[in-house]
Amino acid sequence: MPKHGPLFYAASLLFLISTLNAQNEIEEKYREYFKESREVVYLQVSKDIFLPDEEIWFKGYLYDLKKSQPSDISKTINVGVYDSLGVLKKELLYYVNEGFFKGSVKVDSTFGEGRYFLKAKTNWMRNFKDDNAFLKQILVVKSDYDIPLNQQNSKKVDIRFLPEGGKLVAGIKNIVGVKVQNNMGVPLQKDDIKIVDEAGEQLALIKTNTLGFGKFEITPESNILYFANLQMPSGEELSVRVPRIYAKGINLNVDDNPYKKEVLVQVEANDLALEDGDVKTNLVLHKNGEVVLEPVVLSKNAKIHTTYFDKTKLMEGVNILTLLDDKNNPIEERQFYVWKGGVGNRVEASINYATVTKDSLEITLNSRGYQPMGVSVSVLSENTKVYKGENSIYEQIYLMPYIKRDIKNASYYFSKNEIKKKYDLDLLLLTQGYSKYDWQEILSDKIETKYDPIDGLTLYGFLNEELKREGILVHKSIEHEATEINLDPGQDKFLITNFYPINGESIFFSKKNNWGKLSKLDMYARLSNNYFLDEKINVSGIKKISLFNAESGMKRSGSTDIELPNLHSDNKLIALDNVTVTEQSKLEKQARENIRVPRYLASKITVVDEELALTFDTVAGLLRSKGYEVLEELQAFDGGDPAFISRYKIRSRRNPKFGVNIVLDDVVQMNLDVLYQMPLTQVESFYIDRLSRYMGTKAKNTETIYLFTRQGEELNLTPGKDFVAKKAFAFKVDNGFERQKEFYNPEFISFTNTAFENFGLIHWEPLIWLDKNNNYILKIPNYGFDNLKVVIEGMGKDGSLFSEVKILNAAKPN
Repeated sequence: MPKHGPLFYAASLLFLISTLNAQNEIEEKYREYFKESREVVYLQVSKDIFLPDEEIWFKGYLYDLKKSQPSDISKTINVGVYDSLGVLKKELLYYVNEGFFKGSVKVDSTFGEGRYFLKAKTNWMRNFKDDNAFLKQILVVKSDYDIPLNQQNSKKVDIRFLPEGGKLVAGIKNIVGVKVQNNMGVPLQKDDIKIVDEAGEQLALIKTNTLGFGKFEITPESNILYFANLQMPSGEELSVRVPRIYAKGINLNVDDNPYKKEVLVQVEANDLALEDGDVKTNLVLHKNGEVVLEPVVLSKNAKIHTTYFDKTKLMEGVNILTLLDDKNNPIEERQFYVWKGGVGNRVEASINYATVTKDSLEITLNSRGYQPMGVSVSVLSENTKVYKGENSIYEQIYLMPYIKRDIKNASYYFSKNEIKKKYDLDLLLLTQGYSKYDWQEILSDKIETKYDPIDGLTLYGFLNEELKREGILVHKSIEHEATEINLDPGQDKFLITNFYPINGESIFFSKKNNWGKLSKLDMYARLSNNYFLDEKINVSGIKKISLFNAESGMKRSGSTDIELPNLHSDNKLIALDNVTVTEQSKLEKQARENIRVPRYLASKITVVDEELALTFDTVAGLLRSKGYEVLEELQAFDGGDPAFISRYKIRSRRNPKFGVNIVLDDVVQMNLDVLYQMPLTQVESFYIDRLSRYMGTKAKNTETIYLFTRQGEELNLTPGKDFVAKKAFAFKVDNGFERQKEFYNPEFISFTNTAFENFGLIHWEPLIWLDKNNNYILKIPNYGFDNLKVVIEGMGKDGSLFSEVKILNAAKPN
């Protein structure tokens, strides 16, 4: 038996101390990095392809990753619409109620044909490099839609090798994931893929599942080439070379058997990695701030380190195993999923038809979950072409916060509690390589939370008069009850926090004396600005939406097989909630006969009616909705002069280098101050000339906006408003929260033809609450389609998620 002297024991002790210090440092920095909760947001959008005059309806879900439940961190969220180049078209604010919100965007005349992107993000997310903003592509099509010729060949096969942990290492066991699809991105299920060496000897046989994933085990040699041989759909043989094999390295292997309660993990080094002595590494198991670290020392006498993790003691969901070298650089990484309780036991929903009336159907929703669940429902025909199903709440919340790559068909893995689906999900995670988190950032960066969660806006009030004994009455608004503000003597400013003003409303302020008498208050006000989304995002790597699924066959340009729904022939039709106005109104007649409107524009102007004035409230709000940037800034003169000027600037996002011509009542405006906070109730009509056809050379490559004021009195949008206006200062909101709309459909010529069946939306219901003891009856129009596609997604109070597409037989209801 060898004898060890004092130097040996001293060295051993130093090694142990060094190892413990390194272990503590990793754990401390990891926990610090994830000290603050992360939010992730998901939008269920009513469909993926939209027509002019439709609304893009959506329901939002905000989730706290650390608590695994609806987030109570943020009360405000921003939703942006970006064009096909990734340029911000409009930015909208919404109130988040205990993790839920809803909204919509009108596909108005500013939407050309093509693709757009919805992005949702909270101010709190800006603190983290791994922010979990939501991004979704949608498509707008018109009646003259031309289907582009698709040059891709769906008969070609693409096979990718994705080694577990990230690379193939010679001389030791390797598990290699395989993904097989055609050039259209459609997964291919194959059962005859052979792995052979350069001599043609078969080493493994691969079977891929319905999603195109498979795996095989191999112990390769660095000086031998390996190939995957498979038969193409055309019958010819395809041979694909297995990727590079590293002569020196370490492997991380994870065996997650869904039948067992433990995860088997092995770390193995090949001979070349050990030729310079022992290899010291750290195996780190981590998720959302929870971390377990196990030192691993590999030697020539112990090339393999084996350990087990009890799944019952791990956090539910995606867990990440990272192997770090002695300098804390990641060597390999593997993700696996921990299931607890099973999907079916957490949240379920069932749908059945209850009764059929003359012109409507009733869909009954039931929940088997133990916690109340908020769901949103989109109803389409079974043959719809406008729902692709490529996004789901499962993907966005359960998988995307940890995984770099996009995931397709995520709902498949969570729809039922089946062993096969657990196995298939592990196949998916095997192929993902490194997670979203960067260990260099975790170990070196200190998270600074510079951006606070936003609970509403702040309204700043400034007085132009000195109050004596009067108080300030803030009149009742859409979201707030009337409140009173009392100022100290000499105080000339005040603020209202946690304020939720709605675009299109006016906030009224009055002086109120001791006897309750109201009088007008001389003041001005402004709102804090909560717009922060990027002006441009990178969308170059996002595959374009196709009207047709790749497997449904090719459609060539100019095809006459496609027919889109048409609105009624009266192009002046206006949709307001569930009411459709088709007659030429008195307002329109007056506007077109306005003597200030040039005859060449009389047929082109857009009339400002009550809906438009309520929606946008001011000229600035209208122009922002049309794709312009409008800046309104107040600046006081020096010397105590109470006068204020407006610095009003307009530029087009399509051509930001140039300004915009403004023609007010047929007079070109050299100074735009006249437009400062101008209410739309004063504007009778407008016309936007993108090419400045009627300005000629005077336009100087700029766009031209024509505004025509009313000849008569303003629109009166609020009963009793005139009385209030005489007794109060009115602050008009144009950068507040979006007004909530109820679902409506544009007045299509037909709701029963093939065009509507393919492209229409039958119903959208965003705010449904279910619990175990009751059901919800959803009433929808009966358009005569035999089968309906019902898309249901939701989140429970306990953080459980649900997403499923059901096909219901409307011809034979219960």
